[in-house]
Amino acid sequence: MEKIKILWIDDDINRSALRPFIDEFNDKGFEIIGAENPDEIDKILAKQQDIQCIIIDMLMPHGKKISFEDSHGGLRTGLKILKNLKTNTKLDHIKKIVFTIVDDTNTDIQSYCVNNDIPYFKKHDYYTDTFVEKIKEILSKATE
Repeated sequence: MEKIKILWIDDDINRSALRPFIDEFNDKGFEIIGAENPDEIDKILAKQQDIQCIIIDMLMPHGKKISFEDSHGGLRTGLKILKNLKTNTKLDHIKKIVFTIVDDTNTDIQSYCVNNDIPYFKKHDYYTDTFVEKIKEILSKATE
């Protein structure tokens, strides 16, 4: 069986904090492709035509392709990425999911997610196995 490919955009993707999540995804038959910053996304999407899901953190350095102002000093980098991905109709078939530490005080992010059918999850609310199961559930509904 072919692995489901997920592009995970998070500046912590190669740090120990996300390692248990990545290991759990790998154990459950997923392949995680990591991007530490917005500048890597286009290159990865050009090479990986079969990505089925993109998981995005909100708080990240802005990189070269997103301005400091547009990212609100890194506080909204993920939101800017989401908006950029949403404008690319070639990516409409890819499920976008937010997984972040940003809390309920940032209603502009949550409002955008609700209005665009993008699941929003707070990192501190999920253990590795429950998050992987939630993603499996979302992806299975998306293919129905």
